[in-house]
This record gives sequence, structure tokens and C-alpha cells, in this order.
Amino acid sequence: MSVLYFLLLVGVLVVIHELGHFVAAKLLDVKVLRFSIGYGRPLVRVTLRETEYQIAAFPLGGYVRILGIEGHDKAGDEAGGKAGHRSDARRSFASRPLWQRLVIVFAGPAANLVLPLIIYFVFFAGHSVLKAAVIGDVIDGGAAARAGLEPGDRVLEIDGKAVRYFEEIETAVRSSPGKELHLRVSRHGKVFERYLTPLEETVRNRDGAVAVQGRIGINHRPFVPLVGVIDGEGPAARAGLRTGDLIISVDGQPVRNWRDVQHHVGKFPRRVNLVYFRGTEIPGVPQIQLRGASLADLVPETQVDTKLNRQTYTGLEHAEMFVAHVDAGSPADSAGLRPGDLVVALDGVAVAHWVDLDQRLQAEPTRTFKLTWKRAAGGKTETMAAELTQVWRKHLDDYDHTVTRLVFGARNDVDRGNGAMIPIDGRFGFSMGKAFERTGETISTMVSGFFKILGGDTPGDALGGPLMMYRVASVSGNQGWDSFLLMLALISINLGLINLLPIPMLDGGHLLVFALEAARRRPLSTRMRERVQLAGLIVIVLITVLAVRNDIMRYLLR
Repeated sequence: MSVLYFLLLVGVLVVIHELGHFVAAKLLDVKVLRFSIGYGRPLVRVTLRETEYQIAAFPLGGYVRILGIEGHDKAGDEAGGKAGHRSDARRSFASRPLWQRLVIVFAGPAANLVLPLIIYFVFFAGHSVLKAAVIGDVIDGGAAARAGLEPGDRVLEIDGKAVRYFEEIETAVRSSPGKELHLRVSRHGKVFERYLTPLEETVRNRDGAVAVQGRIGINHRPFVPLVGVIDGEGPAARAGLRTGDLIISVDGQPVRNWRDVQHHVGKFPRRVNLVYFRGTEIPGVPQIQLRGASLADLVPETQVDTKLNRQTYTGLEHAEMFVAHVDAGSPADSAGLRPGDLVVALDGVAVAHWVDLDQRLQAEPTRTFKLTWKRAAGGKTETMAAELTQVWRKHLDDYDHTVTRLVFGARNDVDRGNGAMIPIDGRFGFSMGKAFERTGETISTMVSGFFKILGGDTPGDALGGPLMMYRVASVSGNQGWDSFLLMLALISINLGLINLLPIPMLDGGHLLVFALEAARRRPLSTRMRERVQLAGLIVIVLITVLAVRNDIMRYLLR
């Protein structure tokens, strides 16, 4: 199947490209001699009117032959007579005005840029619902919490603009760091207003990408009320609770998220009744768990610290902050962190959510942090701390491409809850807008990456040849048709942009020659054309050699 995916990927991309030239030539009444799917000896050949259509033996792409595109007119040979020669001479590529030649040449790369629009449109048209503009959870200490927003609030407007989807909230917040926003919010049928200012923060992904954006501390998906128990002698453990139990009610009041648990439990030293679900693995099917309801009688304790301050202690922790896996040899492993540990602070500042821990680590990749955690040992709880510094490491992704990522080395294993969804209003317009948005973002990313390669910011081994193409086609195809079509869209954009490069022998090179001729107001001489083509050939050969060399190093000599 991998070979089939590869042939389909390359075949579609090249045929679409050539189809662009073909359609433009036909619309401008330029004579098309042949349109071929594949190369080599024709297996099927049909002549309709003046154009020969064929399917050739070697199915890797295809080509279109347009009269006079080589720069000289062969109409006489094709037509077989002087009258035909004169008639076809007027319909040759070389005889057409500059703007028509530009259209025909540009149509190939344009077709490769239109194909992703179609693919993305179909992809997004398959969506019927989106995340509603409903707050799933609020992070303590954030701008939203200080403004009084709560889980379940529906945002109706931001700065007078109606809001329907959660991504509209995200866009408004991220684009307004340090700027006050005016929100109209609905809660239990009542509408009120709130003012808040997104905190400006530098967001750094583990692949090194950096962005400055606003943040107010809300999430669409709630933090589910999964509890953790680290203190084997605490009230929660005595009540029979264990890490991973899902609280569903407190004293008969249903709880939706972790904030509800914090609101009902631990504020006062009083006994509470908890109903919880505990998962039991099905033998032989570890991915599926059966949950049964149980009742716990939790009796909190009152503790007094060294300053005689009283606090209520329940022994309940948020399961999200428990370590599920530690990568061997990672900074977390070297610091002594182990599965089952409870992360409590970073540089002495408490962390309540793993996403905050991860972002604080990413924000300063070269800094040495002090990580504090708790560990159950012999029925007791020990508080431990160590310094760690993250490291940059290279690894191969699914496509065998080298990726450099910032490594911490520990992660949790807690699923988030489901946020509110809402039907898409105007699916056609939504799909079309998303198609243009995704295509534009991809073009911008690829152009930026190309200039990084030229500037030396990205190594030249990022280039790939036929073996990389084969690998990409194989992996995406085996992941399913959705993945394959999305990869087809990405590579189609890549092919279209490459063909627009001002390199002779590419479409962009032809456009460059036409621009020079327009500036000179006369055609280039035959000798000049030959020199330009030779220069383009040299560049193409160098790029090809580099790509093939990268393929050999990546796939054959590793």
C-alpha cells in the first residue's frame, strides 16, 4: 500500500499542476498538443479535436505539451501544411501577449494552491459543531477569576462584538495582551458585564516557537474532579479514597469540576459525604475500565502551623498533578522524580495545574528551576526538592524527520472533561473561511521556513527527496484518508511555492524571464536564454543533490 500511496500522492500533485497549465491554455485559445497522465510509452491514447490525451506506462505524474512553449513554433510539423502553419502560429504560446503567457505559466502553481483550498473546505465541511463560548473552568489567580467569571458562564459579547464560539474568545484574548476587554456574560439566565485585562505572557512551545499573547486563565474543557491521595494516613486515605477516584457529589450536591470539590470540601472542618466512581480494569482489556459508585465519609482535620494559623486538612489532592511517567535519562529523571509523585511547587510557587507547570518551564528553557514534590513512603509523606535544567534533544518524528524539542521528561495522565458544543452557524461560509485561513497560515509558515533555511537558521538537512516523499506518503496513508488528504494539501502548497521560485526551468523562472523581457521591451536573445537555462539547471541539480544526500543520510545510512 505504501507504493500506492506514494504514486497517488505524486501523481495527483503533478497532474493537478499540469491541469492548471492545460485549463489556462484552453481558456486563452492556445493550442494544446498533448495532455498525458504518466510518462513513457502510452497505454491508452485518444485524440479529441486537436488535443491528444493519453495514459502512459510510468504513472509518476504527467505533463502537458503546449504549442510553442519551447520558444519556437513547430506548428508546421504538427499541422502538415502552410495554411495550418499560419493558423496555428497565431495560437502558439510564443505568439501570445505577455499577460497571456504569464497566466498560462502561473496557472500551474496556482492549481497547486487551489487544491488545498478544496481539501480544507471538504475537511471543515465535515464539522457540524464547534466549541461553544462557554467557560469550562477558571484557573485560580487569573484575570478571569479576579473578574468573577465562573465555570459554566457563557460569553455573549467582547467589546461589543457578538461571540458564538470559544475560539473567538481565544482570538480576542490572545491578541489583546495588556488591553482591557469588556465582556457581556450570561449565567443561569441572567446577563451581566465584566471588565478584565489579559496578562501579557511569552508563550514558548517545546519546538522552540515563541509568541507574545494575552491570557486570562480560562479553559473550554473543565478540570474533572479526579482526586489523588498521597498521604496514606490522612483523612482521605482513612475514608477509603485512592488516587484516580472520580468525585460526583458532595453531601448530595453534584460536582462538575475540581473547583466544585474545592468549594464544598475543606473550607470548614466538618464531615462530608462523598459519592465517587472508581475504575476497575477489564481483564485483558486495560484500555477500558468499569466504574462503580461508592460512598466515602470524609472527616477533615484541623492543623495548626508554626505561626498558630489554623487550616483544614482533607488529604485530597488534584490527580492532575500526579506524575504518571518519567522518561529515562531526562532532567526529571536525573532530579529524582518518579511516577506517583505529587508535584506541588516550582521555585517555591505553588502549581495547581500541569498546563501552568509546563508553560512556566517552557518560558525560560535555559533556567535552572527548583522543583518540589511529595512522595508516599512507608505510609508517610515526604517532601522532596531538587534543581533541574531542561535540555534540547533531537528525535525522529513519525516521518523520520529530525525534530529538536525542549525536554522536561515528566508527564501526567489525566484526561480533561468535555466542554459545551454548539452547532455551526452557516457551515458553507465557515468551511470556506477556514479553508482560506488554513491555506494562508501554511503558506506563511512555509515561506518563513524557506527564508530560515537560506539564512542558516534552519539546517539544510530539512530538505528531502523522493525517499522522504515516499515516507510521508506511507505514514500519512496508513493513518487514514483524512491524514493523507491533509498531507496532500501541505505538499501541494509546498510544490506550488517551489515552482514560483525565480529559478530558470521552474515556472517562477519563466515568470522572471517574462518580467525581464517586459522591462527590456524586447525578447531575450537565444544565447541569453541558454545561459539562463544553464544557470537554472545548475541550481536545480544542486538542490536535487542536497535532497538526495539528505535522503541517503536519513534513511539508508542511519
